[in-house]
Amino acid sequence: MSWIWSALMPHPPILVPEVGNGRELEAAETLRGGGELAVRVKDRRPDVLLVLSPHQPYVPGALFLNASTLFQGSFAPFGAPGVVLSPASERRDQEVLNARLSSAGVPIYTRPSPDLRTDQGTTVPLYFLRRAWDGWLPSVVLASPIGLTPEQAFEMGRRLADLNDGRRWALLASGDLSHRLTPDAPAGYAPKDGPAFDAAVEEALRQCSPEPLLALGEECIENAGECGLRSVMALLGLTAELGGEIQIFSHEGPFGVGYCNALWLAPEGGEHRAAEQAPAPVRLARETVSRLLTGQPLPGGGDEVVPSLLWKERRACFVSIKQKDGALRGCIGTLAPAWPSLDREIIENAVLASTRDPRFPPMTAAELGGVVFSVDVLSEPEPVEDMGQLDPRRFGVIVSKGLRRGVLLPDLEGVDTVEQQVSIAAQKAGLYSLDGVKFERFRVERYKEPPFEAELRG
Repeated sequence: MSWIWSALMPHPPILVPEVGNGRELEAAETLRGGGELAVRVKDRRPDVLLVLSPHQPYVPGALFLNASTLFQGSFAPFGAPGVVLSPASERRDQEVLNARLSSAGVPIYTRPSPDLRTDQGTTVPLYFLRRAWDGWLPSVVLASPIGLTPEQAFEMGRRLADLNDGRRWALLASGDLSHRLTPDAPAGYAPKDGPAFDAAVEEALRQCSPEPLLALGEECIENAGECGLRSVMALLGLTAELGGEIQIFSHEGPFGVGYCNALWLAPEGGEHRAAEQAPAPVRLARETVSRLLTGQPLPGGGDEVVPSLLWKERRACFVSIKQKDGALRGCIGTLAPAWPSLDREIIENAVLASTRDPRFPPMTAAELGGVVFSVDVLSEPEPVEDMGQLDPRRFGVIVSKGLRRGVLLPDLEGVDTVEQQVSIAAQKAGLYSLDGVKFERFRVERYKEPPFEAELRG
């Protein structure tokens, strides 16, 4: 169980009654929409709430990840010092998030920043969620995506989809839309680009696709004077991977600023992987083999089967196929990219794993319902000086001497020690002594098909 919901919420302090003193009613549609959203998540309390706030510290070219474990926030800068929020963050939750995104190549900068008094991007949504949850708040992990490009923010959201540490996570994408909707708007007036940006956000949410926003162009986005684009893109990346729909509860522009409340909910029980779909890489691997074994043309690429910015990458990967009892049925991969894009890498390795693994006969179409696919996307291997720098849970290993080379993926059942991992890799290389060998290690992003996914397809 991992992501149970993801929400876009605005963050003007004037919405808080103690700050607005009646003026919050000028944003009545936003208050109504936020109230409906709060009702929908009232009984869906996460163990961890990831908040993407544009008012956390800005780090050019990176996601800022707040390393504080206790925060102090109030609305004192907005005239309401008596309204105080003190959320807490578990270190392990920060580490889980950091490890997941770092292994996926997302640039991260982390340091403590406990003062939330000027971060209305965090405090305003938490004010309303805390009220819905009767004064309770979960562990809160705070981050700012402002240093990322919109494309990077979308990709980050995608990479979050496979975070699964056995806990219930929710994503709060905090962000206001254009600040230039009317002549009296606080950041000036952009009569064309402000409304165009807001309309594109709404259409992107309805389509669960970044395309309406990517089509705007940098000039329109700059002129719109927004602060929520990257939060929205991260939400779209996450939901694009998990499937389902985003419901828009409200969208209006009081005070010349666009405010939108929107929510994605996982199916009841949170088991979205089973109820919706496997991760995109394994969907592509299964689709490839299914077409191959039934005499159909192979997929034309990521745009045809699983649209995603992921396919613009050039990465090495392994495709593994296992039977229901866990027995290997085929596994072929590359240590360096052999094709121009990752979709082609997956397609070609899926073909080889299903029909050209010399250890097994070629698969038949009759077997498709009884096997499970996984795809490991590799980082670039790095040399290590000695075995002390290896870890069979975190790193795969390459053992080589001369032209002989053996590879073993990380986190395999029954491989619990470095010695076991190195011994198996050396045997695969035909090496029976470690004298003079070279070691390299690599990380993987592992995408798995749910064990019962194959049965549902059979």
